[in-house]
Amino acid sequence: MNKQYYLSNNGTHVGPYTLETVLKKIEMHENQWTDYVFDESLGEWMMLLEHPEFSVNLSSKPATKPDVAPIPIPTSSVAPLKDKEWFILKEGNNYGPFSQVELVQMLQEKTLFEYDYVWHAKLPAWQRIAEIEDFAPETIRALKQSHEQGLAEIFFRRRHARASYGASLIVHNNKTVFRGQALEISAGGAGVLIDNPNLQPGQSLFLHFQPGDGVPPFNAVCQIVSKQFVKDGSDASVDPVRYGVKFTTLSQSVRESIKNYATAKAA
Repeated sequence: MNKQYYLSNNGTHVGPYTLETVLKKIEMHENQWTDYVFDESLGEWMMLLEHPEFSVNLSSKPATKPDVAPIPIPTSSVAPLKDKEWFILKEGNNYGPFSQVELVQMLQEKTLFEYDYVWHAKLPAWQRIAEIEDFAPETIRALKQSHEQGLAEIFFRRRHARASYGASLIVHNNKTVFRGQALEISAGGAGVLIDNPNLQPGQSLFLHFQPGDGVPPFNAVCQIVSKQFVKDGSDASVDPVRYGVKFTTLSQSVRESIKNYATAKAA
């Protein structure tokens, strides 16, 4: 019997499907590599892009850098933005090619982050997204404000509904325990204040959420994806820092509870 998988897309779960069926759905653009798949043998949801049985169908290492000049991006057309010329580096593997629009959408959906490395023929080497002008905040803001047909959906499609959420936290980084406060929550992650300015994007944390706003207490393993200092006029070394975290390990029942809570709040 073929192994079966479930897919999550826009908050709904569908399936089961065989591996071949999932790959066909991606090929037909019914699903994306940034959608989540549930594998019973692993016991968790993960991005198709990161799943070992699916990622082999996406991996494509550019052995040599093509001798191709950068394509100018006319302000009156989004066509060049959809050329699949970008590669992503994750855990030592190259994935792609993707278009600039797809990478911007991944950034919007928090499945790609500023500290991730990407490569394009016009770059001399792999670079962090934060170092590339094509993905600078002002560039993305200009794309959003351009009102070009075909771009609006990447800024308004949000994988998980978000809602304000007040709950105290206990945070552990395998060395020290800290206290924190939740600010907002979604089925994919949370915005939190933590009394430690030294945590860094990419770092894993264990978070225990106390009950708050109708959501029961729960535990989650998270990865830091953003960091912002919160100034209150006092010593910055003791100011709380706002971190954005994505849930990397979270029980499906808790994820559903959070999704229902956030959806109800957003309604």
